[in-house]
Amino acid sequence: PTEAALLVAAAKANLQKASLQEQHPRVQEIPFSSERKRMSVVVQEEGSYRVYVKGSAELVLEQCGRIQKSGTWQELSEADRQAILGANNRLAGQGIRVLGVATQELQRIPENLEEIERNLVWLGLVGMYDPPRPEAREAVARCRQAGIRTLMITGDHQLTAIAIARELGILDSEGQAKMLRTADANVLRTADAIDGRTLSRLSFEELLETVQRVNVYARVAPEHKLRIVQALQKQNQFVAMTGDGVNDAPALRQADIGIAMGITGTDVSKEASDMVLLDDNFATIVAAIEEGRVVYSNIRRFVKYILGSNIGEVLTVAAAPLLGLEDVPLTPLQILWMNLVTDGLPALALAMEPAEPGVMQRPPFNPKESIFAQGLGAYMVRIGVVFAISTILMMAIVEAYIPHWRTMVFTTLCIAQMGHALAVRSNDKLTIELNPFSNPYLLGAVLTTLLLQLALLYVPFLRDFFGTEELTLTELLICLGFSTVVMVWVDLEKLYRRWRQGSRQTP
Repeated sequence: PTEAALLVAAAKANLQKASLQEQHPRVQEIPFSSERKRMSVVVQEEGSYRVYVKGSAELVLEQCGRIQKSGTWQELSEADRQAILGANNRLAGQGIRVLGVATQELQRIPENLEEIERNLVWLGLVGMYDPPRPEAREAVARCRQAGIRTLMITGDHQLTAIAIARELGILDSEGQAKMLRTADANVLRTADAIDGRTLSRLSFEELLETVQRVNVYARVAPEHKLRIVQALQKQNQFVAMTGDGVNDAPALRQADIGIAMGITGTDVSKEASDMVLLDDNFATIVAAIEEGRVVYSNIRRFVKYILGSNIGEVLTVAAAPLLGLEDVPLTPLQILWMNLVTDGLPALALAMEPAEPGVMQRPPFNPKESIFAQGLGAYMVRIGVVFAISTILMMAIVEAYIPHWRTMVFTTLCIAQMGHALAVRSNDKLTIELNPFSNPYLLGAVLTTLLLQLALLYVPFLRDFFGTEELTLTELLICLGFSTVVMVWVDLEKLYRRWRQGSRQTP
């Protein structure tokens, strides 16, 4: 992008690359690197050569001893240096990426190519503005709401980085006001931003303290990126790192999640990363985070539903001998039916549950914690016990009066799981507050399972195959009544959590 912008600027000045290359063919090149922060080329002229250098304005200026003014070369004075640095800072403060340009005439090409970058003639500054994508600021704000801290690590001038960071919301409006000038006139430091020279002087212990408060790092070298990632990880932070260059590979590999750019990224950076961002858009990362949270929440719903229901089934079957019953309430075929149909279909549909409204307003889960953390393990045991108690209570009541009580137990367990599936959709909203059509897959799975369950009771050949018996309307209503206990219990837990949260917020 930088090279393309320079070509456009040259074309506007009626300088065409093709004709210049024909008149002054390139004979040598020193490529750009993150350490040198500049690039040089040597072109051939009549009887001599000329070197052109572009790169970081401060570093190119350090290699200059003269300056071109009104078409003549003059000695570069200290006043000239300060004027150039001042202009550089003013442009950088507006969020403009600034390059310094210099030249030098050569009679011969030295063996050590870096000698051509000494005693250069300063030509001037080139500024270009690369505005952030419109959706980037919103993406940074969503990260902040989600408890995710966004850092900017760039090779640009510190003032450019600060201006862009303020525009994106990475720095607050006071970031620029806090800026101080250190003893080194060319090293700027703020309460929120530091540059690579300052980073190089910090010990690892000092860096550990710095990364807690600094959000912007400018003029950094590849080793600085690696140190920043390591310092954040030392503080038990989970780090996702983006990069596109070869020199980003160590930091991408070190990060917990390395994200390479798919368009501008090098093959080395892609190989070192865990994933590749195809559109090079930061907002896509935030969208992926949201999608990941939805998937993880749905996995937890799946586990809550499956294991909570299964614990209830196991306890119900195990309780039969304790009640003095000679027969097990469920046959193996009925247990298989519950595992494959009444467990399976709603559980798969729960995986399609859309995102809850506050999914990006909560802090992230600890990636090292068990999936049963956050009270999930206790919930499954608790719901399993409620499942079992309601079914066992019904079994104890009807066993002495209704010959086909086993069919009622089987039906109660199956219908109760449907109520559990509907209630477990949200951790906060009551079942009646949820839009049943927001997840049509679950609605379809619940209705289909209920119809299949009724078919097992009232279709003769299915009734014979599964060992069930036809229930009267009263018996079916009894099953339905005991089946709602689990759904009501889950909603009562939600109301209790609301009451607890409300009482904590009340002064």
